[in-house]
Amino acid sequence: MPGGPHGRFGAGRGMGRGPAGPMFLQACLLVLLHKGKSYGYSLAQDLKQFGFDPARIDISIIYRALRGLEMQGLVETAWDENSLGPQRRMYEITPQGEAVLSAWMQNLHQRKLEIEALESVYDEVTNRHP
Repeated sequence: MPGGPHGRFGAGRGMGRGPAGPMFLQACLLVLLHKGKSYGYSLAQDLKQFGFDPARIDISIIYRALRGLEMQGLVETAWDENSLGPQRRMYEITPQGEAVLSAWMQNLHQRKLEIEALESVYDEVTNRHP
């Protein structure tokens, strides 16, 4: 497979099903973890920045995405034994996760430029001006 086990852009096969798909969620989680270590529940709340509604997203989907990132070696977890109450799992991006996130973001930027070019040509041929 081109690009090794994580696919052409580090995403793995079948992980890029549109902007609301798993790849988008995983990229959002990696961006949040790029800012610093966090807990699953905190990450779920922070997803609001990307248009997710915490009241409508099933938390199990987030934990499943985090587990997938961990299985790919993009995220590490450890139990936070210093927290009050029950132990909580702390998530942290790995160096490999940083590299994959960078590749995803470069790819996303390229796609954005391509979409803007498509819109521009369409607007031109339809005499539509934004």
